[in-house]
Amino acid sequence: MKMYKSIGSPIRPLRLFVGGVHGKEYRTTKLLFEKLVKTSKPKSGSAIVIPCLYMGRYVSTLSSNYLNTKACKRLVKIVKAFKPDIYVEVHCYRLSSYSSLTSLNRINVKGVPPLIEIENGVLIGSISPLLKAKLNLNIPILIETPCGKRKNFKVALKILRVFLMANSTQEALEALGFKHEVKNI
Repeated sequence: MKMYKSIGSPIRPLRLFVGGVHGKEYRTTKLLFEKLVKTSKPKSGSAIVIPCLYMGRYVSTLSSNYLNTKACKRLVKIVKAFKPDIYVEVHCYRLSSYSSLTSLNRINVKGVPPLIEIENGVLIGSISPLLKAKLNLNIPILIETPCGKRKNFKVALKILRVFLMANSTQEALEALGFKHEVKNI
């Protein structure tokens, strides 16, 4: 597992960016995060970027089975060790899944709110409620970008840079156009 660190003085806010949480999505998240690391650093505070948490079989983070995976156990250790102030998890999705990810009925079907499209198929929302409870994070962010679609990288990178430069998750969300205080995105 490769980890990039940009440790500032002061260390806080500490931002943790994680990709490749399950399945083969690391093929997309690795490229995206490597581009972020090569082109950006936080102006204050620190950032830790993990382009590929785990290369293994796909287990949905919405399933309680995910809590028993090596990926989840690794993620729990990382979050406990660094105690991030800002947490951003990046996934990729098949274009055929777009409508189910953004459906207003997603809360009834999957038990989670729909993701919101920021631009060009790049979606934002909260991480799995099971993972959120396990990690004990305040306003953890999930970004979904279409798998393997480099044309979406520009938008995804723009969003990641907003979180990289922000001093809080709330500040980043406001910069992205979410004007009201967000408790559970």
